[in-house]
Amino acid sequence: MRGVVVGVSGSAEAEAALDWALTEAASRQVPLTAVLAWTGPRGVQPSEYQDELERRREDLLGLLDASCRRTSLGLDVSAQVVEGDPTDALLNAGEDADLLVLGRRRRGRLGRLVLGSVSSEVVERAEVPVTVVRVDAGAGDDDGQGGTDPGSPQEGPARVVVGVDTSGPSVLALQHAAEVAARTGAVLDAVFAWQITTLAPLPGSWGYAPPLDEYEAFAAERLDEVIAEAGVDLPEDRLVRNVVHRSPATALIEASAGAERVVVGARGLGGFDRLLLGSVSRQVLEYASAPVTVVR
Repeated sequence: MRGVVVGVSGSAEAEAALDWALTEAASRQVPLTAVLAWTGPRGVQPSEYQDELERRREDLLGLLDASCRRTSLGLDVSAQVVEGDPTDALLNAGEDADLLVLGRRRRGRLGRLVLGSVSSEVVERAEVPVTVVRVDAGAGDDDGQGGTDPGSPQEGPARVVVGVDTSGPSVLALQHAAEVAARTGAVLDAVFAWQITTLAPLPGSWGYAPPLDEYEAFAAERLDEVIAEAGVDLPEDRLVRNVVHRSPATALIEASAGAERVVVGARGLGGFDRLLLGSVSRQVLEYASAPVTVVR
């Protein structure tokens, strides 16, 4: 199943994801599949099973119709009601998709939950790019500690922010983000974050650290190399090389303010083979104020 697959549940977060997915599918000129997972007929009499299944399908079609009206878009859309575990249903439906789209759970009173369990598991296990869409900033962060508030829309073209180091996943993320920027006319904001934590002096000396501008020049060279490796071909006025002295997660979360989306690799240089999702990717997913796409 090629195209865009979106998980639908009827929540405000899922509706935001559905609207975003519909717009993305129209931009890509690919079909959209909306998947509603149903845990099964527990408590439903066998004679009522088919009626219950049809009711859920009608609910899903109603959500699709409402999204088409909100976005003023009409395209090839299909609806699937899938019985079983929601995570498995979405992973199966999106196994060969170009993109999987999910909603991001709002932050609760204790500031603990951002990604829901289904979204988190899908991002961890999916082998295709996954975009997690949040409700507009300020609408769902009860404790005021959520992602950066994007404030008023920025003037000029939209921005697509991508995190770059020199890892394989970041090259894939850069290629994905460059395709989005080329297709939508957005500016590609390639963020290469670097940070000095500690420098150990040589025994018997005060130690030596090169000037910071040498570190920055080195980082800028690495960014240029990765851009060339990824084959990015955008006009110079639509490619921003953003070399910043910050932790990668902080830099990307700050850059997400006002952005159209943020793209990250599933795991960067700091990841371990046993970890499916790196700490930077997870922090960006939880706190960025724009939709986040995770690429493998």
